[in-house]
Amino acid sequence: MQTTANLWEVLCKDLEAQRSEASREQHRLAAQKFKEAAQQVFRASSPRLSDALEIAGDVCQAAGFFSDSVQDFKDSLAHNLENGNIAAAARVAAKLALLSEHQGEEAAARRYYGQAIELYEAAHDYSQHCMLASNLAGLEKHAGNFPACERHYLQALETAVRLHGEVHPSVALVCNNLAVAYTEAGDWVRAENLHMRALGIREQVFGAMHPEVAQSLANLAVVYHSSSNFDKARSYYNAAMKTYLAFKKPDAPELISLKANLAKLSAGK
Repeated sequence: MQTTANLWEVLCKDLEAQRSEASREQHRLAAQKFKEAAQQVFRASSPRLSDALEIAGDVCQAAGFFSDSVQDFKDSLAHNLENGNIAAAARVAAKLALLSEHQGEEAAARRYYGQAIELYEAAHDYSQHCMLASNLAGLEKHAGNFPACERHYLQALETAVRLHGEVHPSVALVCNNLAVAYTEAGDWVRAENLHMRALGIREQVFGAMHPEVAQSLANLAVVYHSSSNFDKARSYYNAAMKTYLAFKKPDAPELISLKANLAKLSAGK
């Protein structure tokens, strides 16, 4: 008699064999067959069944069948929650959040991001918190809910510092994103302070010549431009352009944007 582990290995190998050099539709059918076989082989309480549903969702998503993927992820999430598999449930909720955002389903994405954060916290795993909270903040910013956006970015920043210390690229990234939100909200002081913080971290980690340093310089230029500090804006635009040119072609989107902003600055706009 085959063990559960052996049965799982057989199912996984069969799935990979069916996906080899197959069409998108064949990938979807292979995922369906894999899921159905797992449902026949494993007990309803088996974690393998949750895993099979999640893998079927992964395969469908990779093949571009997003509706099938969402349903498989939902089934996997429900099964994990029903059987107390909190860590796995958190992972699947995060996948649902990312997929929902990709499809433009912002309400669903917001709900799943929140659920994933809560589940990861329940599992005492904060490794994904910064990414999830930042993505949730971005959704709130897009929806025009600045207080919620700020709250989630600050939570992400707190977690990033707690996990990595003050000087880390993840801390700089959250500072940058929150500063962009403050710029859009017209809070020039907070925006400048956070961009300066991000710039300092990036220079310390990467050195003065790096694309992320250029990004911080360009974002500071936007703050000064928006707040009518035109001389400082010009200086930072030029510094950003010089740094970007060491890594990118002149027709790169970042350089085109910088040139357009400099042209507006020269025109007094």
